[in-house]
Amino acid sequence: MKSRPALLSLALLLLVAGVVARLGGWLDSPEPVPVAVTTHGDAGDELATTTYDGPMVRKRTAIAIHPAAGADRAAIARDLRAAAERENVGELSDATFAVFSGAMLEYLVPELTLVLPEGVSARHGEAFMRDFRPDSVGFYVVEPVLMHDLTFCVLPAPGVTPSAVAEHAEAEGVLADSLNRYETTLQPAGLTIHYLGAVLSDRQIEAVRASLGRAAGISADRVLVEASQPGPGVDLSNGVPDLTEKPHGH
Repeated sequence: MKSRPALLSLALLLLVAGVVARLGGWLDSPEPVPVAVTTHGDAGDELATTTYDGPMVRKRTAIAIHPAAGADRAAIARDLRAAAERENVGELSDATFAVFSGAMLEYLVPELTLVLPEGVSARHGEAFMRDFRPDSVGFYVVEPVLMHDLTFCVLPAPGVTPSAVAEHAEAEGVLADSLNRYETTLQPAGLTIHYLGAVLSDRQIEAVRASLGRAAGISADRVLVEASQPGPGVDLSNGVPDLTEKPHGH
């Protein structure tokens, strides 16, 4: 299985090798747009329409944390990360509350959200929190969620450096508004933007592609959107699947 950095490098290599041929295909005979489906999206209590599913959408387990009065959120996250590493649970990722379902957010809007590695069930997440919950955690909820795990790949126009693209896009502010949390990686040939968070609407993804295209001096359709991880992901062509596991709170 390839690691994410290897996948991102491969995506840029493919972009360099095939950009002319692919651009001609996009302009002459664009591929059919898949049927959009509706899923809980980027504001938690709203719905996002996405056609970017399959390997780009992953099922994860998220922990919503409400700290005790006066507690240090950074210390809570640090303690839980240390416990997860010590117990071989894996790396905990930061996320916003928007990953949770609207029904859960009516019950609790967390001050801290951590996401367990893919493959860790809500039941396992509940057991982890039960055993290693810091004393400064007043309340928590564990819930299975759907998340976008995708990467934007950019090959700038001649004369435009990857760092200039990143600076221009940051200054424009579209990435921050649409993605909130993201990771930028500069490479000799271009750059990638990795996003792991609540499911984005097509409108938001296209806004990011347009912003990166403007910064890179290329058209938005030349900004590729790729899955960050291998594997089938979640197919939304038949609607949002039942995540089956029920939330557990304490």
